[in-house]
Amino acid sequence: MRYDLRFWVEHLDACETVERALPLLEEYGAGVCIATFERSLTESNAAALRTLGQAGLQVGLWPLLSLEQGYFPNERNVAAYNGHVRRVIEWAEENGAVPDLLAVDLEIPIDQMNSLLDRSRPGGLKRLVDTMRDNRDPARYLRAKSCLNELNFWLHARGIRTIVALLPWVALEIEGDSELLQDLMETPVTGIGWDILSPMWYSSMFPGLTGGAITERDADWLGYDSCLWLKTRHPARAGVSLGVTGTGVLGDEQAFTTPDGLMVSVRAALSAGIRDISIYNLEGVLDSDDPAAWMAALRGARPAVPPRSDRAVYFLAAMRCAFPKLARLSRR
Repeated sequence: MRYDLRFWVEHLDACETVERALPLLEEYGAGVCIATFERSLTESNAAALRTLGQAGLQVGLWPLLSLEQGYFPNERNVAAYNGHVRRVIEWAEENGAVPDLLAVDLEIPIDQMNSLLDRSRPGGLKRLVDTMRDNRDPARYLRAKSCLNELNFWLHARGIRTIVALLPWVALEIEGDSELLQDLMETPVTGIGWDILSPMWYSSMFPGLTGGAITERDADWLGYDSCLWLKTRHPARAGVSLGVTGTGVLGDEQAFTTPDGLMVSVRAALSAGIRDISIYNLEGVLDSDDPAAWMAALRGARPAVPPRSDRAVYFLAAMRCAFPKLARLSRR
């Protein structure tokens, strides 16, 4: 089945991507979204981006900030992020390397993420409550949303499409009218004209993140059901990010070691009608024993509904019951 396939590339720059992956990407028609930092803005990387484009591949840039600035774009660093994106695109324009796509990876600030995931420290629930209380700021949320909306228009004026990566629970919230979770997560999504909405349903990570409360099977059903709703509500913009195949900025992400587990997620997304799939990450595939086997499995994928998870069904029902109440609360 034909669908748009791309890879998130976090630990390789454009030059390394061309050196290590170009033949494989060409053979299987897979695009890339390459992490782009201030240090990435070099002539050699611009030349590599041109090479990827000349090969007929979809080229995306994935601007990220320093760890000290929060790494991912969010309410607290949106001004710095806005400036970084504009510098990246101006550099690309000057070097004949304008991307097809720009990725906006909306996630909770990295220091908050590390704190909330640190199980070596007691009081995890209190840290969560305190963090959410500190993050709740409707005025700041609306300012950040306006800034991101203007940035999206600025990119569209240059012929650059946008893909937004969003947290899975935010994906559930945007099924309705609430924006409370988006505010609590510091990640405005609703009301901005992103071209592709790509929730991060990384089923390999859920068991570790939840202490086993959510299994891979649960996560696959959650992702499948969420994709069905997303495709219904946003048919022209529905995408998904799946994985993971390798570690990211956290350094300890639980990853698939063979294509089998990932393919359950891919087949589920296709069955839900999704035709835009991003895999995190290219590095994990390249570092495997047989990268071509991963690519062949992805390109040979056919739609299949995943095994039903009653636990996931009940969880989704509870969340969807709660969202109308959250919507009313968020408007107060």
